Amino acid sequence: MLSISGRCKTFDESADGYVRGEGCSGLVLKRLSDATAAGDRVLAVVRGSAVNQDGRSASQTAPNGPSQQHVISTALQEAQVSPLDVEYVETHGTGTALGDPIEVGALKAVYGLGRSEERPLVLGA
Repeated sequence: MLSISGRCKTFDESADGYVRGEGCSGLVLKRLSDATAAGDRVLAVVRGSAVNQDGRSASQTAPNGPSQQHVISTALQEAQVSPLDVEYVETHGTGTALGDPIEVGALKAVYGLGRSEERPLVLGA
């Protein structure tokens, strides 16, 4: 699972595993009506969310594609958002030849239907 080269090369043919790292971020949420009333600059609106356990899979670096498709579809449905309205997805990106294609396949199955090359889905990791 750990990269022999010491570099995580997510979605790259030469990916050989992940590299341990820690990160932290903060987010301040406010009801839209409160933010608007306060004159705050609104950068985004959370319209829905979903959480899912990945279910049975081959290993820690092998996600369960159908489970990922289900949770993504559920989140979009709850938010009443079309998959074509989504332009960016922050991925798990295991950096492995096994896990990355499964994750991309799940994303493509949900977000790829009817998507034109002029409006690609951008992936981050």
